[in-house]
Amino acid sequence: MVAAHAAHSSSSSEWIACLDKRPLERSSEDVDIIFTRLKEVKAFEKFHPNLLHQICLCGYYENLEKGITLFRQGDIGTNWYAVLAGSLDVKVSETSSHQDAVTICTLGIGTAFGESILDNTPRHATIVTRESSELLRVEQKDFKALWEKYRQYMAGLLAPPYGVMETGSNNDRIPDKENVPSEKILRAGKILRNAILSRAPHMIRDRKYHLKTYRQCCVGTELVDWMLQQTPCVHSRTQAVGMWQVLVEDGVLNHVDQEHHFQDKYLFYRFLDDEHEDAPLPTEEEKKECDEELQDTLLLLSQMGPDAHMRMILRKSPGQRNVDDLEIIYDELLHIKALSHLSTTVKRELAGVLIFESHAKGGTVCEWKLPSALLAPA
Repeated sequence: MVAAHAAHSSSSSEWIACLDKRPLERSSEDVDIIFTRLKEVKAFEKFHPNLLHQICLCGYYENLEKGITLFRQGDIGTNWYAVLAGSLDVKVSETSSHQDAVTICTLGIGTAFGESILDNTPRHATIVTRESSELLRVEQKDFKALWEKYRQYMAGLLAPPYGVMETGSNNDRIPDKENVPSEKILRAGKILRNAILSRAPHMIRDRKYHLKTYRQCCVGTELVDWMLQQTPCVHSRTQAVGMWQVLVEDGVLNHVDQEHHFQDKYLFYRFLDDEHEDAPLPTEEEKKECDEELQDTLLLLSQMGPDAHMRMILRKSPGQRNVDDLEIIYDELLHIKALSHLSTTVKRELAGVLIFESHAKGGTVCEWKLPSALLAPA
């Protein structure tokens, strides 16, 4: 492996020099310096301080030139990595010679990968540095020791299948909403709530389940039924699910316990306006506005629904996806030019393992990402 010899500032060189020492040779001051630097890295921002401190004790620094192959498809991984600077291409091939390798995504700053070294799964992708890159590396024996000791902290941070091992029934928990709902989605939620209160007021009411009362909520299946009755532009229950998911993503409609994406099941959902006690009923003027705007609102949601539904499927762990989910992902893969040279078999395999991530940088950018189960390095 070839190391790039880049110039660093004195502050940068200091923490790198600390990481270059053997773990047993690092002083408490060395660890503090490394800890201060790693706290600034996106990949570690949610790590418990105790866990991050242990990583500072066992991690190694790697500085790689552009074009370096970190590992090849089919290798057995021995290290876990986090990207500190630069980026790396993820390539898949249908032949052992890797001559036909196609880049399917890029791993950027803050990406961590390689958790599948926990079970020695062969790698299904080749990773090559796209530019000069800085990585933090943790060896397999150390990573396994961290997993055994800090599993309760790590389970929610790792990509499936490892990240769902400790989450039980909550592995469908929706992501924390960092963004304020857009005005058009807020308006759409208000129009739909008012329409339901005007046309089917019985749908929004207090409900009891397992001796617990849930205030002013709706049932997922009833919301889908209602949507299908309102407009000819909704042709299936799956389409309606995607439309409601648009509201769930923006926090305008929420599962009462914040545990699920929208599902066509007997699950309780509550409009944002009903989160407050004594939420007002729509006035006559609001009912009139609702009648005027309802069809345009449904058309907007029908246009946004397919993408929201796709994101919802890709956020599921691979083991949770059903046949319909896999078919929807596969149909989407058929339209991605970068994957056009892959066979149907490989595309269907990818449908089972692709994961969705969104990154805010001057807006929201949606990326396709292979889970770490496919990316653990050699």
